[in-house]
Amino acid sequence: MFTKTGRKARVRALTSTATAVVALTGIGVANAQEANEETTTRTLDQVIVTARKREENLVTVPLSVSVVTGADLDRLGVQRLDEALQSEPGVNVTPTPVGDLLFIRGIGSGQNQGFEMSVGTFVDGVHYGRGRSSRHAFLDVESIEVLKGPQPILFGKNTTAGAFNIQTRKPGDEFEASVDLHVEPEFGTFQTTGIISGPITENLLGRLVLRSFQTDGYVENTFDHVDEPSRDDLVGRGTLVWTPTDTLEVTLKGEYGDGAMEGGRSQVTQASPLLQQLIATVDPGAEFNLDHKKSGSGVAAPFNREYEDDTTYNGTLTVNLDIGEYTLTSISSYVGFDVGYSFDADFTPLDFLHQQWGQHWHSWAQELRLASPTGRKFEYTGGIYLATEKFKNAKDFAIDFAQTPLPFGSTYRIQNFSQTTDSWSMFAEGTWNLTDDFSAILGYRHTDDQKKANKELYWSQYGSDVPDPSITLYTGLGLGVAHFYKGIERSTDDDSFALTLRYKPNDVMYYASYTQGFKAGGFDESDISGNLDNINFDDETVDSYEVGLKADSLNGRMRTQAAVFYNQYDNLQVSQFDGVAALIVGNAAQAISSGAEFQTQLAATNQLTLSFAATYLDAYYDMYQGGPCAYGQGSFCDLSGKELTFSPEWSGSITARWEDQLANGWTYALDGRLFATTEFYTEADLDPFVRQDSFAKLDASIAMTSPDDTWQFSLIGKNLTDETTFHFANDIPLSNILGNNYQTYVDPPRTIALQARYRFH
Repeated sequence: MFTKTGRKARVRALTSTATAVVALTGIGVANAQEANEETTTRTLDQVIVTARKREENLVTVPLSVSVVTGADLDRLGVQRLDEALQSEPGVNVTPTPVGDLLFIRGIGSGQNQGFEMSVGTFVDGVHYGRGRSSRHAFLDVESIEVLKGPQPILFGKNTTAGAFNIQTRKPGDEFEASVDLHVEPEFGTFQTTGIISGPITENLLGRLVLRSFQTDGYVENTFDHVDEPSRDDLVGRGTLVWTPTDTLEVTLKGEYGDGAMEGGRSQVTQASPLLQQLIATVDPGAEFNLDHKKSGSGVAAPFNREYEDDTTYNGTLTVNLDIGEYTLTSISSYVGFDVGYSFDADFTPLDFLHQQWGQHWHSWAQELRLASPTGRKFEYTGGIYLATEKFKNAKDFAIDFAQTPLPFGSTYRIQNFSQTTDSWSMFAEGTWNLTDDFSAILGYRHTDDQKKANKELYWSQYGSDVPDPSITLYTGLGLGVAHFYKGIERSTDDDSFALTLRYKPNDVMYYASYTQGFKAGGFDESDISGNLDNINFDDETVDSYEVGLKADSLNGRMRTQAAVFYNQYDNLQVSQFDGVAALIVGNAAQAISSGAEFQTQLAATNQLTLSFAATYLDAYYDMYQGGPCAYGQGSFCDLSGKELTFSPEWSGSITARWEDQLANGWTYALDGRLFATTEFYTEADLDPFVRQDSFAKLDASIAMTSPDDTWQFSLIGKNLTDETTFHFANDIPLSNILGNNYQTYVDPPRTIALQARYRFH
């Protein structure tokens, strides 16, 4: 636990950092105004965001927002959300079998199927409430807004860390059609995207996007002599925009994605003497290093076969009606996914642990929102929100003890969980423009959340439904206590508030805000204790304080943002694998996330654009006496004063773009981005085996575009520094029998891809 002196040192460090950020920002803005402006006439494009549920200029929005444009994604051949945000300081997106781990400023949700997100994901105004639900939605993206810090008023309950506000591309008034081919030959990656868009009738526009993706995988299985994980995806989206009158716009969007995967990217990076001895009986040459090789039978049956089949689907109807100067918006949505996943739970070529599950989740939601006109003394946005969600998870954990020192035969642990969530809320945010320079913004949201669940766990003999007579042995080994709970319920009734002061005396806008938010509690669907009290976890709450500034300077050539924040979380929801056979969910008493952020963009010349972003983060458990322990340290550890997962002290990025024209009319563009981070932990027990050391990664591309924009050819390099890193690691099950063992999901190595695009005219 940190001493009082240590906490004072934290405050001094944060205060010094905040002072430096503000001072450097002021100096930068002042110097920019005085710089010689004669040589460069190009200005930065204005960035329009919808972070407050209406279109606004980024530099007028009084909260910390980072924006990644669709053009940025296209230039670097980005295919997934984690790729899109991997160079965003203070942000982490990690795909895992359970779901994507989403973290902002060191706060997020761990790997548990029962968890809702602390970082909300919204696509075209629709909440995607589970980590898996938005994977296929990352297609034909217009922009990604990263809203840092709690967003409870306009975005709702599950945004205690922030939100990803994703906008997809809409059909335009002119015909557009293109075909894109992305090829990475070393690992057999092929992606094809086709787009057709434009007017269908005088008042009806349409857009259709189809994408096919295949890859052989980048991890070599030295035992099976295959590359893993191979994947095959197909996803499509159709959008219609109907404008029967000047005051009515109706948008209908439907999307469907289907994917299949064989094999996995996990590898054993720490093996106890016992596990090494067992593996040596089938693979004497097995190694236990973090690299792009693994020893495992990831595609063999029955226990070791690893595969995934997932389907995502959604439909959204958005209606915007102008009533005088007011706008009434209705968003009706249905979002869901189905997934079947099977994997080798010992992560070795041994044939003794296997797990599989089948999940279904869907959500019906309706939002009705009224927005007043802008430019008035008083402006407001308010509305109501209704949603119902259903989640089902059926999973089994198979053990063949004949492969271990405890020859009890083969058995199945079967778990079934279902949950229904009904919620409603009403919200309002009002802006008082007290003077031309000064505004006060007050927000309020009331939320009612009701959950009802069923849960069961039982043992059966492998390959049958006959109860296993060895159940007392499994219970004694900590593998689970049989139980059945029906109709367990919990309810949450919460009021969230936010107050922001905004002051803009000149080209610099200053703001200060206080926000109170929450994330509803729930049920731990993975609990195996058989104790009803352990199934419930409590609501998570946050009190957030932030001051910042934004500025456009140098006649529109430079844009700067800076913020200092302090967030206090009570009952922070955490999840950790127990090292034996289950993910455990609980609440940390209190956690702090504080720090400073700075980002700037400069049109340095008519050809060169430079960007820089950095985050200083001090995120730690202020009080957590019943936390998880690393192997051999006991059952519960005092983590008070210890750092949170995915919370590097420093992270930052530098990007550069040079664009010019050749004598023959072709244009060329050179893009590069360097991301660097200090060390961080990927699991709450802070075991040395889950610590990722500091690293830096470089991505770059060169693109050539024909004079009429018909052809574009690109060469794209990712992780050109060829860093071997990971963002997910965990204990291998049965640590109480097999000892201290870890498996790690290695990130992709260096890749070089070719991309070609043809536009139809």
